[in-house]
Amino acid sequence: MTNRGRRTARLNIYVPDPGVRRQVKVAAAKRDLSVSEYCLRAITTQLLTDGERVDAGRSKLGRAAVDRARRFQAETFKGRVFSVSSADLIRDARKRRDAP
Repeated sequence: MTNRGRRTARLNIYVPDPGVRRQVKVAAAKRDLSVSEYCLRAITTQLLTDGERVDAGRSKLGRAAVDRARRFQAETFKGRVFSVSSADLIRDARKRRDAP
């Protein structure tokens, strides 16, 4: 299968709630999009939000930010590393934030 001359990959999504499936179909139809295109846009938006994907307009900005962060790290920590996992620190902070 081709899409605009490019080869496309298939992604199957199982939706246990038929109501959600209907909502997706209606939302896509309102925008005159196929369900596939609507879902792809939603997935791409979520990937951008999660920081898993950088769009072309933000890639230079992202590289500059990474370069500044690396310079800051080198100047501030001078090669020293944390003895605690940053993932653990983030997890603990989220637990404290979400605690009742």
